[in-house]
Amino acid sequence: MERNNTMMTGAHSTLLHSIALPVFFLLFVVFYEPFDIKALLTMENSSFTFNVTMLFCILLVTMSITRSWLYFIGKFKSLSRIEYTLWCVAEVLIASLFMALYLSLMMDVAPPYYELVGKALKITAATCIYPYLFTWVGFEAKARIDSLSQRNDDSSLIRFYDEYKKLRFVIAPEAVLYIKSEDNYAQIHYLDKGKPQKFILRSSMKALEDTLRQHGLIRCHRSYFVNPSFIKIVHRNNAGLIVAELNQEGYESIPISQKYQDQIAKIV
Repeated sequence: MERNNTMMTGAHSTLLHSIALPVFFLLFVVFYEPFDIKALLTMENSSFTFNVTMLFCILLVTMSITRSWLYFIGKFKSLSRIEYTLWCVAEVLIASLFMALYLSLMMDVAPPYYELVGKALKITAATCIYPYLFTWVGFEAKARIDSLSQRNDDSSLIRFYDEYKKLRFVIAPEAVLYIKSEDNYAQIHYLDKGKPQKFILRSSMKALEDTLRQHGLIRCHRSYFVNPSFIKIVHRNNAGLIVAELNQEGYESIPISQKYQDQIAKIV
């Protein structure tokens, strides 16, 4: 089985942004001193080096928290490019607010807070734009390469795309037990080395239907697709409903609608 994290919310992207942006900020500020930052950060009670280090720490903590949240969100939702761009803008703004707060507390005679926010925002945005662009281009290139390589992969595998057309899960059809629809999500129940597993995909059954039919899964209910090779028996339960029992222990009975009973009967 194979899972595909989105370009902007994967574990590698989280670690890269959390570390690379603060490091780049530190190096850029120390070597280039943009916007006369040395004069701003040189104070009577603290040195330029100390204050730059503190701003670096503020940015590091901010990025670590925001990127961890982004990684968590990415498990349930793929961000569009616009949403990701807005997230990056929010990161810079949040870091700038905390940087300005630090400066206002450290200065003996501090200008108005909004002025410090403006200065911090200008410095942070100017320095962070480069690593943001570099990582964006890098992950875009990787996504295109992966997309091209996937076209040459074994076509017998089922490729599950979410509602944003992002590839999230790849699996051999013979490993899939059944798929259950719940609200706006599809629960993919499958076996991995003989052990039951579940993958939750944000997608509708209608969007998955053609793909599932092509790989031998059959619809037995408006909310269920089942792999017929795992059906042990079809019978009427105590409630009078027709259900399919799987040949794997611990799984629920799969309901069979009247509309699909003849189709199931021909296969089982």
